[in-house]
Amino acid sequence: MLDPTEPIPTTTQPLKPPSEQPAPAPDDSESAAPLEVGTVLKDVYRVTAILTDTPNLRVYRVAMLEPWEQCVKCGAKLQPGDQFCEECGAQVEEQSALLQETPAAEPTGAALLADLTPQPDDDVRALPKVREVFVGEDSRYAVLPEITGTLVRFDSLLSEPGMVLDEADTLRIGLSLARTLAFLHRNGLALGRLTLADLALTASRQVVLADATAVRRSQGAADQADDVSHLGLVLEKMAGVERATRRLDEADNPTPLASEFATILSDLRAGRLTDATILAQNLATLINEQATPQPLRARTGYATDPGMVRDYNEDSLLAWDLRLIWNNQPTNIGLYIVADGMGGHEGGEIASGIAINTIAQIMVPTLLDPLLRSGPVSTSTLADRIVQAVVQANAAIYEESVRNGGTDMGTTLTMAVVVGDRAVVGNVGDSRTYLYRNNELTRISKDHSLVQRLVDIGQITADDVYTHPNRNAILRSLGDNADPDVDTFEVRLESNDSLFLCSDGQWEMVRDQHMAQIIGKHESPPDACDELIRAANAAGGEDNIANILVRFTTPIAAAREAPSS
Repeated sequence: MLDPTEPIPTTTQPLKPPSEQPAPAPDDSESAAPLEVGTVLKDVYRVTAILTDTPNLRVYRVAMLEPWEQCVKCGAKLQPGDQFCEECGAQVEEQSALLQETPAAEPTGAALLADLTPQPDDDVRALPKVREVFVGEDSRYAVLPEITGTLVRFDSLLSEPGMVLDEADTLRIGLSLARTLAFLHRNGLALGRLTLADLALTASRQVVLADATAVRRSQGAADQADDVSHLGLVLEKMAGVERATRRLDEADNPTPLASEFATILSDLRAGRLTDATILAQNLATLINEQATPQPLRARTGYATDPGMVRDYNEDSLLAWDLRLIWNNQPTNIGLYIVADGMGGHEGGEIASGIAINTIAQIMVPTLLDPLLRSGPVSTSTLADRIVQAVVQANAAIYEESVRNGGTDMGTTLTMAVVVGDRAVVGNVGDSRTYLYRNNELTRISKDHSLVQRLVDIGQITADDVYTHPNRNAILRSLGDNADPDVDTFEVRLESNDSLFLCSDGQWEMVRDQHMAQIIGKHESPPDACDELIRAANAAGGEDNIANILVRFTTPIAAAREAPSS
């Protein structure tokens, strides 16, 4: 939270770099000096500090000397005799405000907002509440609230490492700001290079522009596109998704597995989305879609086998389907895990079992929480819970190893959590989760293995993974490190999609194209899983094999497919 005694930073940007600014017209008179501390304007505002002093904008802190008609902290109206603001709770006492001074001939900042007339459908809640605009001899003045107390700047709010907003909150804030930009653009104004420091959050969790010092008259489409681009950068920083989004889509060309929000951010970053009105429409659509997951019918098959070489099976799996009707709304919930144990019979089998049990004990209560079914489903929240569950499973495996005298035990893991048509995948190691859609099998997870690293840096091809002498070298697993470093991925499911989870004993023996053919050939998931096991064993069965196949259809389509009794 900002110290109200410190000057508020400004992010005012010139229309052009200083070197490109037109030379000022010759003027025999010197530029007017700033107002002195102690100056009183209109018998109401006494200057107490000069916060910003530039040729086109000066910002002062002023004390207000009259009986106050509105709260300077939130803008709510005050009644005579009020001691506290009913809206934000601030004490009504001697109050301070910000006073912006700009040239009367070419005003910028909050002074431009007084000329705007919002229509009933315009969302202007993010604009600061300008108390008053008045004109002096050569200057135009605007009075607006100072960010203190119940308003917190976003650069302060998100200053700690790892501090980010939930995606749902980011979408809501992004929608408000996009609508504000659209309103400004329709009125010939531009916002400038928006940053986190320009934004504040009210007690009611409404985002507002802290001071609007950068507002200026728009020079056209280029200024408006620049506004939209910088809003995209701010949203990335708010949600902490910049790095993840680029990992999913390093070429700024979203894959079918990229979340809708990642796609919007990618379009903003690549300049494919430059209109604030269209951005607002896209965000509003996404918020509405995320409010209530669409129900799907899940049919599940699973199978496991020691293979043709091993005498025992260290793989474990969990396939948990739940169908609910809550407030007359059908809901499908699923938890699917494949764990490939390592360390021999006394290590790997125990490790994979501990991973399954620990994660289930954490995730099942989460998925049964009524709040999950009665409100918007946040996939980022589910992803956080997956990471927490896997971290705890990692600790449980390590503790078991210590109890057994330091036995070498570990496991890879891939898992999927499904609520309605939302799926979140977690992955550590080289067990895989795929999406089967339109007869194609696309890998969602990314292997944490030496050969995958070699593929990433271009030393070997994807086909070399199956024959490379170091193909069994794993870079991440549970039980061998205090921080398992879990990857998570979000997927929006569609009718007739399938999720396919398997250990490396499956995908190393049967190539992706062949697995896709088998999955597409069978209407029954259990039948497909059984044939996939047979195919792996026929190819040599060099390792334990475990797989789970979950096919999703709309409830109506599933009902039509069900055999009559």
